[in-house]
Amino acid sequence: MGTEETDFLREVTGLHARLGNLNPYELLGIQPGADTETLKRSYYRMARRFHPDRYYSSAQDELRHKLTDLFDAINRAYETLKQGVPGSQAPSSTDSSETELPAHLKESQAEELYRRGVLEYKAGNYWQAIDAFGWATRLNPKKPKYWSRLSLSLTKPRGRLKQAEEAILEAIKLEPFKADHYAHLGHIYLKAGLKKRARTHFEKALKLDSGNEEALKGLKELGTLS
Repeated sequence: MGTEETDFLREVTGLHARLGNLNPYELLGIQPGADTETLKRSYYRMARRFHPDRYYSSAQDELRHKLTDLFDAINRAYETLKQGVPGSQAPSSTDSSETELPAHLKESQAEELYRRGVLEYKAGNYWQAIDAFGWATRLNPKKPKYWSRLSLSLTKPRGRLKQAEEAILEAIKLEPFKADHYAHLGHIYLKAGLKKRARTHFEKALKLDSGNEEALKGLKELGTLS
């Protein structure tokens, strides 16, 4: 493998690993408020560089899969920004550099992104679902279902369990008496091999809902139930 190919593989691997943490502006390498022409130029540059068809004959299946994920994310970022969805992390109270949308528009866009995320998740497009649910939580962080779905999506790719935990904990803060949240957190800990924590949260779920199927399933996997 030549130096150029090695460098490209390293670039793809690094960018792919950060996909869940990048907002559309960061992924496309442009600043918030960039004009349409800048957006288009950046999109076409990224799409050409990471188009999976360029490496169709490659013997490296892993590389092709990562490029497909990247290309899908690049297209989603472009569509998101083209449609006018805000492209940065939620600004702090002291950040006056970005224009605030009216609350009702944020809520409407968040709900649309949530619905898109549900469709992507059902189709098995987990990175796209993560992107959509992540944006929904940024636009309207007070909706527990957005955090819950984001957490569920984050359990699908490898290496995202910590982020999945953080997301479901946000849902629990907003909806502390919902058994499903604790059952889901229990399954996250079970996947991580933290059996004691998993059992604790399955039991919390059952205190709130004695018939919670996911909690019962989790305890059975732990060998607590016959």
